[in-house]
Amino acid sequence: MKILFFLFPLGIIFYSCDKDEPIKTEDTYLSLTIQPTFGAENLFLDSIYTSVEGHDFKVLDLKFYMTDLKNSSNQLTEAVLYDFRETGKIASRTIGDPTKFTSLQGNIGVIESLNHDDPSAFTNENPLNISNAGPMHWGWNTGYIFIVIEGKADTINDGIALFDHSFSFHIGTDTYLENFSFLNLSWVKNSTYEYELPLKFEFDKFLQNNGQNIDLKTENLTHTAAGQQVLTQKVNQNFKQALKPF
Repeated sequence: MKILFFLFPLGIIFYSCDKDEPIKTEDTYLSLTIQPTFGAENLFLDSIYTSVEGHDFKVLDLKFYMTDLKNSSNQLTEAVLYDFRETGKIASRTIGDPTKFTSLQGNIGVIESLNHDDPSAFTNENPLNISNAGPMHWGWNTGYIFIVIEGKADTINDGIALFDHSFSFHIGTDTYLENFSFLNLSWVKNSTYEYELPLKFEFDKFLQNNGQNIDLKTENLTHTAAGQQVLTQKVNQNFKQALKPF
């Protein structure tokens, strides 16, 4: 009887705790990844590739901003700074529900409402903070650099590997903000609480887009300055066409 008397109230305590304690759930992380490619292969910085014009080249730097990534009223993230050399294919990692992002709309570049804000006023973890943006911020008037692609090319085609010809594409200003929309997306479940949305950047398509080719020998420099509008527009349009879901 003493034993039963002890267990009975204890059972009440256990039942009460189980009933009142809230259900604990783990955070679900959504990772946006972007893999540069060249043809059927992954592209690597500092490796040698050949353009359709026959020029060997190396990509030394590839980085760009994306902002206001969302599906309807559901925002995935305000801003992303993709830096292939620094962070590899990882673009962003946020907490969210993958079922809310079967489509994704956003902008390549920094939307006007953010482009001219004080870069030191953003939170420390925000990619737009000046400590994270670094040289990707031009100044108050022009705002952020949206796209940076830099590299070296061998344009003589004499069989001697002499990469002494630089190419540098820096795209920015509100005029060249580009929007995109990806539909019918499939998030890859990597683990119980980790999902990945894999995108790719087809560098061969960037250089050759439906006849709108970029010849690294003759079209090798634009910093979105006056007199560079034709190449700036071509780089911008080709970049948009080269970024797509896997």
